Amino acid sequence: MKQASLENVYSEIMLLPEIDRQLLYSRMQKELFQDKEIVAYTTTGLPLTRKQYIEKIERAISEVDGGELITDEELEKEIATW
Repeated sequence: MKQASLENVYSEIMLLPEIDRQLLYSRMQKELFQDKEIVAYTTTGLPLTRKQYIEKIERAISEVDGGELITDEELEKEIATW
């Protein structure tokens, strides 16, 4: 398959109806900036990007898989010392 030049891609995009160009632009923008989008907050209120949020989830899964967890009773004892 022949690789399209930037000019050809631009020409093809400009031939699209306006609504399709807007949709394409929105999809490109979402793809380009999804790692910067705030999707959650920590318990202390710090914002997390999609990438950071996924990393935290993966780390938590890894800790559970590795047996790094405590029982409810252990947690209750720890909380009592706060």
